[in-house]
Amino acid sequence: MFNLIKNELNKIDIEKEIMNSNVEYNLIAFDKEFLEQNDILKEHKEAEELVVERYLVKKGDEYIGILDYGMSSPRLQKPWLSLLVIHKKYQGLGYAKKLYMTYEKLMRDKKVKCIQIAVHSTNEKALNFWTSLGFIKFNERTYEGKVFFSFEKELS
Repeated sequence: MFNLIKNELNKIDIEKEIMNSNVEYNLIAFDKEFLEQNDILKEHKEAEELVVERYLVKKGDEYIGILDYGMSSPRLQKPWLSLLVIHKKYQGLGYAKKLYMTYEKLMRDKKVKCIQIAVHSTNEKALNFWTSLGFIKFNERTYEGKVFFSFEKELS
């Protein structure tokens, strides 16, 4: 259903378009409606430092989302999903859930026992989405002045 395409710097305009279609998320995560090229470059640099794999998600000929994950989180050294975002025009079609299930299968194939995520405490839409998929809150923390909830899902 989806093709995961390595997200590299030469695809920065595609990433920026997907991110900027999600104004509400950008306001929560970045305190601004629209990201600029420097913001995307900063995300790429941080991902490289944290050994995060970054993918653009393609369905047919269209780029519909972004999926970023790492195999060893900075705090707890567990597999973690750092970003799953769907372009605004493709939201409401079940793609986020299907993309997550694709990611979960990938982790199961790698014999991963659990997945962790961090969600902004003010992102109600994301909090509802992740809990509906079986993630359980286990921690709350503040990072760079923002409150995050840490969630985990056991894979069996």
